[in-house]
Amino acid sequence: MRRRQKHFLFGVFDDFEKARDVVSELKVLDLKEKVIDNIELYSPIEHPEVEEILGTFHQPIQRFTFFGAITGAVCAFLLVAAAAQSMFTVQPQGGKPVIPLPMDIVITYEGTIMFGVYSTIVAFLIYSGLPRRLKKYYSQKVSEDQIGIEVQIDPTKSDKARAVLEKCGAVEIREVTQ
Repeated sequence: MRRRQKHFLFGVFDDFEKARDVVSELKVLDLKEKVIDNIELYSPIEHPEVEEILGTFHQPIQRFTFFGAITGAVCAFLLVAAAAQSMFTVQPQGGKPVIPLPMDIVITYEGTIMFGVYSTIVAFLIYSGLPRRLKKYYSQKVSEDQIGIEVQIDPTKSDKARAVLEKCGAVEIREVTQ
């Protein structure tokens, strides 16, 4: 089975208003003709108005943290319980519980925090795509004072998206097929 090639248009804008207009027009174009697969915004600062137009992007990092913390609590408790059990069989003492809970609570808490933090870091690295190389069509001007909009489109209908970018006043448009 042959994999479909990805086709990108990357437009650089010097004004935030132009970028907001192009995102809204691209969304309308996508609703009408279904030519756009993905729109991504690159900017040195946040733009809540554009992010509202683009919609929310779900990243389940909180789930990684939750399940990492639960795993850490279980692993730490089992570690301490196994250590207590091994000591119990070597030197039996009368009246001592097999698994002493008050001492285990502190170590279980520390294991919960440690695994929760590590799983959060791993989730951040996974969902941010790090480490990665810059895309070959990326413009360094975007990290200074301009706004970049990446549009993943169907290669056969790229002229319509390019026309929208040009109409809204793109300073530079780069086109790449990967």
